[in-house]
Amino acid sequence: MNRSQLLAAERRRILLPRHGALRVGIGYPNTYHVALSSLAYQWVVEITVRQPGVAVERFMTDPACRGVTLDRGVPLGELDVLGWSCSFEPDAVNVLRTLDAAGIPRRRRTRSARFPLLVLGGPVASINPLPLAPALDVFVLGAAELLWPPLLRLAQELDRESLLAELARRDGYFVPAHHLDDRPAPRRCRRIEKRDVDMSDPPLLPASHVVTPNTSYADRALVEMSRGCPAKCRYCWVSYNDGRLRTYPAEAILARVREARSLTHRIGFVATAVGDHPDLPAILAETRALGCSIALSSLRIPAMRRSVLAPLADSGARSVTIAPETGSEELRRRLGKPISDHQVLEAVAAAQACGIPDLKMYFILGLPGETDADVEAIAELLRASVDILRGHGRARGRVGKVTAGVSFLVPKPYTPYRGEPMMERREARRRLDLLVRTTKSISNLSIRRPSYREALWQGYLSRAEASAFTALEAVADGRKLAAVLAERATDIAAVTRGRPGEHPLPAFISSAPPSLPEVGGDSPAPRAPREGPGVGVET
Repeated sequence: MNRSQLLAAERRRILLPRHGALRVGIGYPNTYHVALSSLAYQWVVEITVRQPGVAVERFMTDPACRGVTLDRGVPLGELDVLGWSCSFEPDAVNVLRTLDAAGIPRRRRTRSARFPLLVLGGPVASINPLPLAPALDVFVLGAAELLWPPLLRLAQELDRESLLAELARRDGYFVPAHHLDDRPAPRRCRRIEKRDVDMSDPPLLPASHVVTPNTSYADRALVEMSRGCPAKCRYCWVSYNDGRLRTYPAEAILARVREARSLTHRIGFVATAVGDHPDLPAILAETRALGCSIALSSLRIPAMRRSVLAPLADSGARSVTIAPETGSEELRRRLGKPISDHQVLEAVAAAQACGIPDLKMYFILGLPGETDADVEAIAELLRASVDILRGHGRARGRVGKVTAGVSFLVPKPYTPYRGEPMMERREARRRLDLLVRTTKSISNLSIRRPSYREALWQGYLSRAEASAFTALEAVADGRKLAAVLAERATDIAAVTRGRPGEHPLPAFISSAPPSLPEVGGDSPAPRAPREGPGVGVET
């Protein structure tokens, strides 16, 4: 689709200011479809619109936006600031492709101040900014609503050199020119996350401001329910870095639903632990009373209650998603998810009893200590789940389907699994084949197979140092990913499959300080940076 067609399909709650002393482009390193499906991306755009003196444009990787903005076709190189929201490590290569299309030099050391300031936020910035450090000027570490407005204010007040020096003194920013260049190890930085006081402030509750059919959630507006998670799954970066569960007030959530109702009757509630909001049943009931259909991003198994599932079924939900992760209770316990098989099957039965026919289940292969018996246990859990669907489906004349989404473990920094090796390719294929073979006789079941190549690439980028930038450049230049992985096999193996302690892991970003200024005031107080190889994450 061209720019005009994409824009014509949008229904908007806010308009982008065309004029301002600071011209800012907000980008996503993937297509329009992916970008507008991301509430995080839409939220950063809205935060930017709220800042005085700022003109706002959007940009993505679609051919129609090559080197220019979506909204008015402005060349990216003419803007003052380009900021990306990046959620997935493999999308990092698209940052370089965007720079190429705009005629902006990839490496910051070869760019003068006449080029835009390049900033990247989102999970990738906090998980491991090092592979993109040779390209980006600033990484935003944590909550955009707390860190992005101060950066934009300073960008209007200071020259480039002074701006970078000031940001480097503050918590919540990683500035490679000050924190990394010409140093044996990165300086320690601190992430900033939202506290309870921020969660209770209605203007700081993210919700879609654009609804369009051209997203994964066609014509559905998304509303965030919470931050953090009550669980401590040992593989999960969010569990160990976003802090404990903090929920938005029910009335603030419903106010956002009423705003979105002017754009659409389709509402989606999203969060890491959306089902754990204490007022979720009441929120769902009121949303239904407003005439809206509802959907939830996913549910933790303990949240699979009738009071939650019945409104979903009443909205016409065809499936529900849960993540047992493995079929073995013992392995589940060891990864920090002490859920029994009985609880999993109770959750499946609850969804069926409420009239939701289909089920999606997520599993991970390659967990530490995993055996063939654990893989076979996944098959048994799937078989038992299908049996439940078959029993309920026969009574209503249609048997639902189970879709098993399988992934390979990608250990992340700042988690208990940060030093664990990834499976070797041949072993990964063997375990996946074992799962497929043992589930072959199960009807009404489909298995979505993962790509080991993509998992390895993600694993490398999540734990590599700044030297990985050359690999990103090779892929951006058009080299096949398989060829890049083969050429760098020794280095990639050292990063992804070395024994604990063999490879220095990124470990220089810690969690939020105990106190923050009020939003709208000054940014977090300056901190004298310290040098050191690593610091534990505080939660």
